[in-house]
This record gives sequence, structure tokens and C-alpha cells, in this order.
Amino acid sequence: MNERLETRGPEVRAERLVDVYRAGQDGPSPWTLVSDQVMGGVSSGTLRQEDRYGSSCACLSGRTRLENNGGFLQMKLEIEPDHLRADYGGLFIELLGGAHDYNLHVKTDQLEKPWQSFRCTLQAEPRRTRFVVPYSQLQAHRTDAELQPANIRSVAVVAIGSAFDVDVCVRRFGFFL
Repeated sequence: MNERLETRGPEVRAERLVDVYRAGQDGPSPWTLVSDQVMGGVSSGTLRQEDRYGSSCACLSGRTRLENNGGFLQMKLEIEPDHLRADYGGLFIELLGGAHDYNLHVKTDQLEKPWQSFRCTLQAEPRRTRFVVPYSQLQAHRTDAELQPANIRSVAVVAIGSAFDVDVCVRRFGFFL
């Protein structure tokens, strides 16, 4: 890819990035689709591997709708405990897609309810953007728990909160030292 990579967040040298996911056309995507239909909503979407702007990506597309107390679509990646290290300072994710805000939700085994998470908002653009997110920037949502990075079990890119056409792709995800 000849396109310049834009970085948002603190600068981290490339050798300090540790991939958990890097998109490729070979094999099925480890990301899974979850929609508000699990609770009676009517949002709909698809998740597929595709080439976007010259990069292989896992892409979520669809439409969020607010009927029946709905309003979300997400692509979720399970994190194996052996991917976690005590010296990580946070995570990074490379997104591209239609210009819109998406949430990054981090779940740990500390959280008991499906609506609880540690989260931040990221703005996807129609160009590849690397978001570097120190753990301290993840805000507790509907929980009093403090993030324990060693207990991370999943991350999700979530289209939430309004009715809109969802178009977001992940090229890379991982942690940084």
C-alpha cells in the first residue's frame, strides 16, 4: 500500500507494536459479528474479508436502526490470555471506512453484564488510520471496575447510538510496548 498511514495518539515505533490480528485473504476472519438482534433490535450487517484501498481488511457493513431499543452492530475479536503481557502500555488498531465515529470496546473477565465495557471513541476515515490507545484512555462504562489489562478477553469495534450506514474495516489490531 502506497498510501501514507496517519497515526492518532502517542507515537510508538513500529518495532514496539505486537500484532494479535493482521488482515490477510487466506483463511477465515477471527472477527465475529454481533448485532442488537440479540436483544430484539433490528440492525443488520455483514462481516467479510475484502480488499479496501489496497489493503486486506476485515470489514463490517450494514445499517444500525433504533427501533425496539436497538442501535448497534459490532465486530468482536476474542483475545487469548497468552497474547497479553504485563509490559504492554495499551493497544493499537488500524481502521478505514466511511467517515464516522465508532466505539472501541474492551471487555475483561471483571465485567459481568453485556453492557459493561472499557471504551473510547475513534473516527474512521476513508484512509488507513492507526489509533494508538493507552490503557489510561479507556473509560469505564456502566461499571465501577478499574481496567485490569491482564484480564482482557475481547475487543470490539462498535457502531452504536444512532441510525446510520455502517462501513468500517480493521487492517491490524494489537498491543504496544
